[in-house]
Amino acid sequence: METIHTITTPELTAKLNKSEIDIIHFIDSWLPTFDRWSVKELSYKCRISEDDGTAAADMLILHGLIENADDDTMMGRTVRVTADGATWMRENTETINSIKLMLDTDLFDDTEIAES
Repeated sequence: METIHTITTPELTAKLNKSEIDIIHFIDSWLPTFDRWSVKELSYKCRISEDDGTAAADMLILHGLIENADDDTMMGRTVRVTADGATWMRENTETINSIKLMLDTDLFDDTEIAES
């Protein structure tokens, strides 16, 4: 069973899994320089399978954070950040970064003891 992380704001309550958090974190780190990405590229950059990347992109579209863009002949399916999505990401950057840090197990050594 996967863990779902909920970010609640007055405008939107987003229930996001790890793949969705990874993609949102990546997108947020590149805004406003880039606002359009290939789903295949997002999957590769976030180290998730293409199927998981596609599923995550579809869920982020349902949340209204991104939307489909014109398909690219070389890159395939592309998505872009909505204006409301960019604002939401900027307002929740600290929360997104905190969840990403918590989920990134590569940052921790197996011998470390977890404290809560």
